[in-house]
Amino acid sequence: MRPIPLIALGLWTVLCAAAPPVSFAPREARFAHGADEYRRIWDREGARIVAAMEAATGLEFPGARIEVIIGDGPPMTAYGGRTMRLRAGYSPLYKKATLVHEMGHVLAFRLPRAAGLDDHRTLYLFLYDVWTDLYGRDFADRMVSIERRIVGRYDYDAAWTWALAMTREERRARLRALRQTSHPVEANADWPQEAQPHPISTSSCA
Repeated sequence: MRPIPLIALGLWTVLCAAAPPVSFAPREARFAHGADEYRRIWDREGARIVAAMEAATGLEFPGARIEVIIGDGPPMTAYGGRTMRLRAGYSPLYKKATLVHEMGHVLAFRLPRAAGLDDHRTLYLFLYDVWTDLYGRDFADRMVSIERRIVGRYDYDAAWTWALAMTREERRARLRALRQTSHPVEANADWPQEAQPHPISTSSCA
């Protein structure tokens, strides 16, 4: 399936997508510039990001406010999607990619867990296609190559290989099957669990 034409994505943005309220706060004063950069990305592109994700997944973002804390730790999103942590030191391009990635988790948490599908394999059923629709295939390929090199307990390289072995339509079919059995996770401010963090050296960013 071809990427969503820009005119169609723009129409979806106008008619359907409503970006959830998002606040960006530095964990310390030295991260204020990073918080400002993320805030500018969301102010400028949040509606398009939401439109691309909702069009790709057939899901809607919850309306609850998302609190984003900017610091120097690895990015992660709490289960329920109300709290997010982002790293201040990333390059401008990787800030954009990471914000889209973490917003993708907010939607992915609304899908049920199926056998063989962890948080990131679920996310990767649509993240590459969203990156492509928003910023082009070269951007998507570049960000995949960065994520493949993430070190830690989780095998991001294997997850990307699994997702990209499918065509876009095959990934969409998997998403449709998940939606048919979906019981969305309710956001709960008292839920302390967090998704697997994904640390990456800032030296490997664009």
